Amino acid sequence: MSIKIDYRRIFAWILGLVFVYSSISKLMDPVGTSYIMKEYFHFLHISFLDGAALTLGVLFSLSEAILGIALTTGIFRRIVVWATCILLGFFLVLTFALLIVNPTMDCGCFGESTHLSHFDTFAKNIILALLAVCAWAGKKDFGKPKPRKYFAAGISLTAVLIFTVVSLVGLPLRDYTDYASGNKLLSADPYATLRKAQRTTMFYYEKDSLRQGFDRPVRPDSSWRFAGIKQKIRTWDEPAADLPLYDSEGITVDGLLIDGPVLVVSLYEKPGEKKWGNICQFARDAQEAGFTCVVAADERYYNDFPLYLSDAKTLSTFNRSNGGVTYLYNGEIIAKWSYTFRPDRQELEEMMQKDYVEILADINGARERRLEGFSLFLLAVLLLI
Repeated sequence: MSIKIDYRRIFAWILGLVFVYSSISKLMDPVGTSYIMKEYFHFLHISFLDGAALTLGVLFSLSEAILGIALTTGIFRRIVVWATCILLGFFLVLTFALLIVNPTMDCGCFGESTHLSHFDTFAKNIILALLAVCAWAGKKDFGKPKPRKYFAAGISLTAVLIFTVVSLVGLPLRDYTDYASGNKLLSADPYATLRKAQRTTMFYYEKDSLRQGFDRPVRPDSSWRFAGIKQKIRTWDEPAADLPLYDSEGITVDGLLIDGPVLVVSLYEKPGEKKWGNICQFARDAQEAGFTCVVAADERYYNDFPLYLSDAKTLSTFNRSNGGVTYLYNGEIIAKWSYTFRPDRQELEEMMQKDYVEILADINGARERRLEGFSLFLLAVLLLI
């Protein structure tokens, strides 16, 4: 008995899974996605949309997830074909413009998890377009999916929506920032470093035996002849990140963060009065439990509790949740909580009795297991049902 393999469906699966992975990477970190959206708004000269960056970023990522789920399960095939072609066409035009202009920004295709150069991004979109051509070129009858595929798509979309809500009220299940758990602040260890890598693409042109490389695929003039492309991966160590803090007189007080168990409540947007009251109560509970509690904000919102000042972008990178809590021990980042899921008084007292290494392993291990479990569940539903 021969097994007939539908290669067109395999190409559609691959295309769909790329869309799903891309959307999940962005939905996992909505705040980071909002910064990526703002960079695109500035590039396209539509900065008036900055205020809606978070909402638009989530909606765009959800649309990408829906399209990926539909591609993988094979539902609504004719509509999905047109939607995919329009989206890929838009991506190709946009990333070609990025390749030509070469602005200092990341494409954000996969959120913070994977960083691509403008050339890599454009090449990736060409490959996706070729997959679409292989899946649908010359095809008039797209067929009908099995009824259970609608069930699989519904379960997958529900899981993605739950994942999105949890990400909005919680923190990214995997932290790709310089303030990930396990990293040390530079003020705690002047020798602490972070390993960095960057892929660069050079476009070479020749003229009168002169060969010269450029970071954009644009010739100086028509007399230059294209001579090839070369990519390099540059790696280096740079100093670890720090969290600069200033008191009301502008004096640096970074030393507060590097002595024993410290809880930092970070605010990069003004909280409402009720939320501010909850934060003050949490800070008092933490101090009574034995922690040094530091409340850091980008400006002095209220005067009824000591506030230390820092940069809003730094604070939102330090902890993605506005009013989120970060636990440090001797300047090492141990664990993070969002404002919604911050520990209560009893949990704070229990934390004081635990070794900080145990807390680091327990909390971050649990988040990794949740991410792996969600990913495997989604993959199984999409491909096996």
